[in-house]
Amino acid sequence: MKKILLIATALMLLSVPGFSQFGIKGGFNFTSFGDIDLGKDATYKTAFEKKTGFHVGMLYKFKIPMIGLSIQPELLFSKVSGELSVSGNPANRSSALISDSEVNISYLQLPVALQWGVDLMLFRPYLQVVPYVGVALDNATGNKNLEWDLNKFRYGIGLGAGIDIWKLQVSGRYCWDLGKVADFEWQGVKTFEGGKNKGFELSLAILF
Repeated sequence: MKKILLIATALMLLSVPGFSQFGIKGGFNFTSFGDIDLGKDATYKTAFEKKTGFHVGMLYKFKIPMIGLSIQPELLFSKVSGELSVSGNPANRSSALISDSEVNISYLQLPVALQWGVDLMLFRPYLQVVPYVGVALDNATGNKNLEWDLNKFRYGIGLGAGIDIWKLQVSGRYCWDLGKVADFEWQGVKTFEGGKNKGFELSLAILF
């Protein structure tokens, strides 16, 4: 009975203004592309030039009283961008591969931020851990010769910090994808396994 009362009280508090807030959020992605598996017989090299992407969406934040913890699920449209350069010879192929491809991938992403902070009257600094999952909506490359099979499912974790100032939230987090991005093919032959996205996200949110 006590457990039921505690759960009911917590749910009531989460619905009270001051303990829960909706918001809109946007910001920039500064993404790199690493951990590419070239294969043991490969004689080629890869490089990735960063380009700025963006994210935009909505959030719901609720506080757990007394312990300084907040849980903030978000639903974001996120775009990562860059330029992938590949040069050399794939294993057992006579033709050289020289390719520069602009890469753009759009995701629908669901991060859940676990924030711990201290309320200091008009502002609240906090640390955050952010597991996330997502699904790829589309992708585009600027080179028809380098084909790739995109991994539709994205998942990873982010670490960062932020501050709530009245109705504003400013936050940053460094995110690591835990799954590979894609498999790449050159002239119909699997060339290498795509690496993992990682990089910094800077965000601004308005809370209601």
